Amino acid sequence: MGVTEDGQQGEGSLEDLYQRPGFLLRRAHQISAALFLEEAAGLGLTTTQYGAMIALRARGSLDQVGIATLVGIDRSTTTLVVSKLAEAGYIERRDDAVDKRRKIITLSKAGHAMLARVAAPAQRARDRALEPFSATDAAKFLALLERFVDAFNAQTRAPIRAETAEQRPRRIAKPAAAPPA
Repeated sequence: MGVTEDGQQGEGSLEDLYQRPGFLLRRAHQISAALFLEEAAGLGLTTTQYGAMIALRARGSLDQVGIATLVGIDRSTTTLVVSKLAEAGYIERRDDAVDKRRKIITLSKAGHAMLARVAAPAQRARDRALEPFSATDAAKFLALLERFVDAFNAQTRAPIRAETAEQRPRRIAKPAAAPPA
């Protein structure tokens, strides 16, 4: 049906779909990932692999659970990401000195080199993703996304659980309540 003569949405309208936060966020993620893949074409790195490598660079070493909780991905995805990074030679795994079942993962020399190579393409992808906005609007957009993520992080299947303030997603201050009149 679409829009009726009096301007109301009819049964056949897609507006209900196109105005849903989940739809818009999923579509925005698809666009953002496509921009990254386009800018980093030929490097063979996904956005999730890039995120895992950034977490490893920031921490020095992690186990798979540590990667999963810092990047916000489930364990099966983490296993796949770690396997792909190991196959590419970007990480090294060694037995934990205390728990032999646990593997400690670090970036290899090739992993550090790949992060250096992907830095400029990743920055270009970020810049392109924010291109539709003025600098002020881009900052607001990111702040709103951070607030959204912060509000619902704990309710997800794979929450980000950082151990220190540096590792936690940035917290957005909630607006102060208006003083009583």
